Amino acid sequence: MSDILPFCQVKLQYLLDLVLDQSLDDNAFRVAAYLALTHADHDTGECHPSFETIGTALGRHAKSVKRALNKPEMARHLTVVRGTNRGNASRYRPTEDALRRAMQRRREGDKIVPLSRAKGGQSCPPEGTYLSGKGGQERPPNKEKELKPRTAAAAPDLPGKGQSGPASAHSAPPPPLVFVPQGICFARDWNDRLAQEGLATLDRSLPLAVNGPHRGFWVPARSPAPRGSPEWREQVRQLRCLAGKEAGQMEQRHAG
Repeated sequence: MSDILPFCQVKLQYLLDLVLDQSLDDNAFRVAAYLALTHADHDTGECHPSFETIGTALGRHAKSVKRALNKPEMARHLTVVRGTNRGNASRYRPTEDALRRAMQRRREGDKIVPLSRAKGGQSCPPEGTYLSGKGGQERPPNKEKELKPRTAAAAPDLPGKGQSGPASAHSAPPPPLVFVPQGICFARDWNDRLAQEGLATLDRSLPLAVNGPHRGFWVPARSPAPRGSPEWREQVRQLRCLAGKEAGQMEQRHAG
């Protein structure tokens, strides 16, 4: 399965495959979708919550969950390795067939199909071409843009930091932070990676923030970049910067 993409990259297409499978009833679909959205491993999609955990989340009895898993297994959406006793939970993993179907859907979805003129579409002339063989201009004029003065766009607000000023011409603005709710798979991915690197976990280094109805953390990306990559080193730098700012603010509060 070396040519299979990580599950996180085809998760939406995998869920669409579940939605379109008419052999799955509502209960079977909800159980399979819950596994993919809440417990699935970032790379493989494997997970092993108990029947009781799934049933509590979905308002179903554990026996109902057990029966519901038979249908996505028979339809080759899931491979189920059943546990032997209460201390050895069953393990669930998307089948190779399901992942390949999801990859095919992703490839098909990545294609850009412009509308024809008969359906209301219109071709945009590419840069460097003329509108006609008799000359003209490279692109149609945009009156709205011509009337608006060009001003430097302000950088987006960062959580707890107030409005930032316009970006310097000599330095790129920092990438926007992503909010990750506490307790979901993305927060666990971050904590697992940080622990592997010998770094403090999110709850020990960053403030617990509130975003809408959720409590969680502002991090550089939804998931950690591959270990050893330049992107991962930049994410570590950003996390240390955020942790340093939080420590400085705590010292100021204690001093005050």
